[in-house]
Amino acid sequence: MSTDSPAATKPPRLLSLDAFRGMTVIGMVMANNPGSWAAGERYAPLDHAAWHGWTPTDWIFPLFLFIMGTSLAYSMKKYREGAAIDPAVYTRIIRRTILLFGLGLFSVFFGRLLSIAMREDVAFSYEAFHFDTFRILGVLQRIALVYLVASLLVLHTGLRTQVVVGAALLLGYWGLLATLPPESDYQTRLTPEGNVVRVVDIAVLGSNHMYTQAKSEKTEPEGLLSTLPAIVNTLLGYWVGLAIMRYGANWGTVGRFVIIGAVMAAIGLAWGEVFPINKKLWTSSFVLFTSGVGTIGLGLCLGLFDVAGYRKLARPFEIVGINAIFIFVGSGLLSQLLGAISAKVTAADGTIETTSAKGWIYKELITDHIADPKLASFLFAAATVAFWWIILWGMARRGWSVRV
Repeated sequence: MSTDSPAATKPPRLLSLDAFRGMTVIGMVMANNPGSWAAGERYAPLDHAAWHGWTPTDWIFPLFLFIMGTSLAYSMKKYREGAAIDPAVYTRIIRRTILLFGLGLFSVFFGRLLSIAMREDVAFSYEAFHFDTFRILGVLQRIALVYLVASLLVLHTGLRTQVVVGAALLLGYWGLLATLPPESDYQTRLTPEGNVVRVVDIAVLGSNHMYTQAKSEKTEPEGLLSTLPAIVNTLLGYWVGLAIMRYGANWGTVGRFVIIGAVMAAIGLAWGEVFPINKKLWTSSFVLFTSGVGTIGLGLCLGLFDVAGYRKLARPFEIVGINAIFIFVGSGLLSQLLGAISAKVTAADGTIETTSAKGWIYKELITDHIADPKLASFLFAAATVAFWWIILWGMARRGWSVRV
């Protein structure tokens, strides 16, 4: 998930960009590590919208794609200025795409491995991994595909062509969802069961290779077709990066970003009246709305950290932002590990119950002392962020950085 340059030379880093990335990843870790996944035990802003609509948690993934695009503006700078394209750049792009996609697949494999290792009644075998129900797509896989397409676009096309491609993707995607499947009406085509995104994923991937096998969760949230509009989040971030490089880090640029971001978000909200904002479908209105939020957020960070000079305030977020890949993947793997290890806890009636290591930690450190389930779940997520921040702080002190 790192947004390092594929070019041989690396330009100076923009503090506000690293800090904004860090804020985004902290939000991702918070949302992915609640104390409890039970209904009604999380604050609404830290949960995803059930279908149409949005919460701040729904912003996190598109903001990361937006930030990745801004980074591309810096990493591809020398090629925009006329430098000959080094063939090695393609190797780096392909390598990074494969690594990101592979890390996503490894996360699923790791979960299957743990489920076998922690059960005495299951022996290690090919069949035990149940590859027939192996989920193929996911967050890192989408980042990999978007990065590949966006990198090639900005490497080989000019701004005008990119705008045409972006508009075509958003309008074309709306057209597909509005008209397919042909036997349905418009409203049915935007339901969890009746959308064309689900139809394509079942046809290409097979329902057994989708999130929860397309049963309780009817649509794959990182589907193949819905990856197309996600590319525009990265293109919009790229154009914002170009604007920073053209106009510089100053209050004029900050003002432009706040105004443009507000207009973009407003257009997304207005479009959402006819093409609902929906993260699982990654609708075109969702793209514009979240990119508007990203433009405002990056603009405010630019003003606070790079223009006003409050660099010390940025440091806690920068520490996370420069090691985004490490904390995202590491926190996910640790969460799976804690969920797989068994532990014994004493229930209120004195009986001994078996739970997970996460359940034991949650009970002993949080719920035994906090009665409010939402507050308890929030504190566990915050403690998870603090745990990983301390690790990243130690890495930053030593100059360590894990990137793809």
